[in-house]
Amino acid sequence: MTADELYQQAFRAEIAGFQPGSLCDVGCGAGGLLAHARSLGIAATGIEPDAGRAAEAANLDIRQGTAEAMPFPDGAFDLVTFENALHHVTDIASALAEAMRVARRAVVIIDPWFDLSIPSQRVGDRLERWLKALDRMGGMMHWDPIPAGEITAGCRGARSITIRHLLTLTPMSPQVFADLASRADRCKDKGAYRSSAMDAEIAAIHAEFQRTGITEAGALLATIGK
Repeated sequence: MTADELYQQAFRAEIAGFQPGSLCDVGCGAGGLLAHARSLGIAATGIEPDAGRAAEAANLDIRQGTAEAMPFPDGAFDLVTFENALHHVTDIASALAEAMRVARRAVVIIDPWFDLSIPSQRVGDRLERWLKALDRMGGMMHWDPIPAGEITAGCRGARSITIRHLLTLTPMSPQVFADLASRADRCKDKGAYRSSAMDAEIAAIHAEFQRTGITEAGALLATIGK
């Protein structure tokens, strides 16, 4: 089982532990979590801003919409979930406030995280930030890794907050690094790329990679009870 599969397993176990009757998955994509929830007998609805991705889902309840303005009444679902989606919302604080409004029992979040006490993780975090800067140059909403404190601060009125950090150190291969670094090719003609020393930054990251290696992101698993 890969590290990502282990993190997903932990996330789904956290959800199942509530024995919810219903949930809303924010940024649900094509509905993988919705299908899993439905297999457990949970009434599952998704919110997805990308109409094309929502259309890929078959026989699932997916509404086109945004995390910042969810089209549901207060307390509409037992749980509201974000599976690697919070770093894609436009406004993190507004999205969390909406999730707290719509959830009846809890909000459960999993998102990428790096352990900065580990050298290879520090380089991974630096590469992640460089890649996300590229994405933003291309028009994608892609926040840098979100600190636990920013999540807890956005969940006002919580009765309980549990934060778990999950990490299985997975080394990145030189080929994967090269493939990721090549993403810059699509942005090199942009003024923002040339003016922000992106070439110098990826060269410095590559030097660190050669010294310490890079390990892939772990996961932050947050459960906010109401």
